Amino acid sequence: MRRRAAAAREADRPMRIACLAACALLLLAGPAHAWVSLGETESTAYYLDPDTVKSEGERRRVWRLFDLKERQKNGIKSGKALIEIDCGASTYRYLRTMYYSDAMGKGKYLGGVRNQGREHIGPGSMIGQLARTVCDQPAQPAPAK
Repeated sequence: MRRRAAAAREADRPMRIACLAACALLLLAGPAHAWVSLGETESTAYYLDPDTVKSEGERRRVWRLFDLKERQKNGIKSGKALIEIDCGASTYRYLRTMYYSDAMGKGKYLGGVRNQGREHIGPGSMIGQLARTVCDQPAQPAPAK
């Protein structure tokens, strides 16, 4: 009986090792973000996470990431912003912006800003590109409050 149990454990050993290795890789990788390129300007590349688009009537909320090509004097290299877009009124506002020392929203957190005022979406702007993208697609309903 002991020999069969030992043989079974030995037969399962490669599978257990593979499972442990896969779990370790997932833990090291951290949460995955599917940042999708929106475009870029001379100084900045912009991305959105389509999995974060939430809708409430004509309004959409989405996370956008910006990645500066050159680090600013204050140390900022990138940032993430939660933006609310009113598709019907063609306006937007930043609900939360967080700044980071490294590319793609990584590195040291350097501070942030909350709840900026509502502005009209300018034609040909990167925020306009974001609005076209999120307003033209079906979005996930916002969680109930």
